Amino acid sequence: MSKYSMVDQICYLVWSANETLPPIHQPLDDLRTENLRKLSYGIVLPIICAFGIIGNLLNILVLTRKNMRGTAYIYMRGYSGSALLAIILAIPFGRRLLTQEDYGRWENLGEAFYTAHLELFLGNACLGVGVLMLLVLTIERYVSVCHPTHMRPALGEPTLTVILIPIVTFIIYLPSLFRYEVVKCVLSTDGSITYFKRNNVEFLNSMFYSVYKVILEIVFKLMPTVLIAYFNVRIMIVYRQTCNKRRRMTLSHTKDDDSRKFAEERRLMFLLGSTSLLFLVCVSPMVILHVTLSEENLSSFSYQVFRALANVMELTNYSITFYIYCLFSEDFRNTLIRTMKWPWFNDKTSIKRTDFRLTTTQPIITQHKIPITQQFPQHSTSGFVTGNGRSSSI
Repeated sequence: MSKYSMVDQICYLVWSANETLPPIHQPLDDLRTENLRKLSYGIVLPIICAFGIIGNLLNILVLTRKNMRGTAYIYMRGYSGSALLAIILAIPFGRRLLTQEDYGRWENLGEAFYTAHLELFLGNACLGVGVLMLLVLTIERYVSVCHPTHMRPALGEPTLTVILIPIVTFIIYLPSLFRYEVVKCVLSTDGSITYFKRNNVEFLNSMFYSVYKVILEIVFKLMPTVLIAYFNVRIMIVYRQTCNKRRRMTLSHTKDDDSRKFAEERRLMFLLGSTSLLFLVCVSPMVILHVTLSEENLSSFSYQVFRALANVMELTNYSITFYIYCLFSEDFRNTLIRTMKWPWFNDKTSIKRTDFRLTTTQPIITQHKIPITQQFPQHSTSGFVTGNGRSSSI
């Protein structure tokens, strides 16, 4: 009999148990599972969290600059903020799995309550906010590129949208507060009180929760993944067509202009493709994990490997956005450099400052301008516009 089954049988009263219980003798953990926890939650996860916290803080720093005032930048700030909170909340989650496994035991009621009721609720809700922020950002870019005559912002006032998304998301995740319950045990040896976490079996086996967890994965994982992939593919197709039209309609056409536009197009394709592919690959395993998570599966070592991999991959998705922007966006790098005021870059960035200030919402893809005819007044060279000829977004 596992130690968790013993706890479930012995500690059967929640919150108000006063029985004196015999000491619980726990068998040793499976060595492979213990090593897996040390590797994934003791080494890999803290490293990813450190990069993610630094990256998202720098994201917020750059995206709050005066030249980052476009509609899409508001959604990007919301995405970075939610990702930062989710990563911070993942630190105690990883520490618990490393030191106390899945069910754990605590002497402090507050810590036990947080782990049983708030840990997954807060963490998953923040991740859900990040997913919806990325989705509305992608929709905004899609409308700007594929439907340039459509009124923008496409989803209404962006500030209001950024406020409503967290409120709605946290309300939707409220049922996850009742997934676990806290069990209070009084040990017979010294009368000390120990709190355990266990599944709320009645709630988890209810028809409501069975339907709810499937809908949750569709709304926050499956549907956003499909839509983000589709919209990004459409953006890339339309953008390439627009670039080809511009090449044919360009009044002053030089080889230097051509090489810059090809380089710009490649950066855009890599940026959109990498973010879309990264989201698809890193988030998909969590869909399977959330639907199949159970005490029976947690006893399997192979399932523990899959669980650790899914957790690490999802955190990776929210941790490396900053580094993707830096890799593929010259304007983002220039803004970061000026914000940090690194003296050894002063001469280099001062040359580009005039071009970068041409529009207050210039896209972070590129700052190069190529003259075009009036047949395309709504488009910027990056293919992202917010209306009235003003560009925005990545």
